[in-house]
Amino acid sequence: MQNLEASNVPKKSQTAKDYIDRVLKHLLSDYKKTREERRQIALWEESKDFSILGEIEILTSDVEGCAFQVIANDKLENSQDIIDKLTKVKIFDVSYFADWYFSDENQFPQIKRYIEKLNYLRLLIIEYISS
Repeated sequence: MQNLEASNVPKKSQTAKDYIDRVLKHLLSDYKKTREERRQIALWEESKDFSILGEIEILTSDVEGCAFQVIANDKLENSQDIIDKLTKVKIFDVSYFADWYFSDENQFPQIKRYIEKLNYLRLLIIEYISS
């Protein structure tokens, strides 16, 4: 029975990587669809002292960069660094971002779904590396 479990480890690992890859591809496609909403946000935030789009871009680059590393490598040399980085990236802990996100559910629905999927991918990567 032990051999069966051991032989499933690579399959489970590859399945998880395939799923991370799939979610990432969906995100890349979804991002393109948010162009108009991003333009509207950019116009709105011109008069603000903060940047919603800046927060989204930071989260995007951090999560996508880690996802690409996970997909490309069977063994991660810096796995704990990736976990630490993604654990610290909590976009909803940024008060002005959370205020914006929760202020009007009907405003910017595509970009908000994108953010939710991006956060989901962040959690998937943490789970994958941790297990």
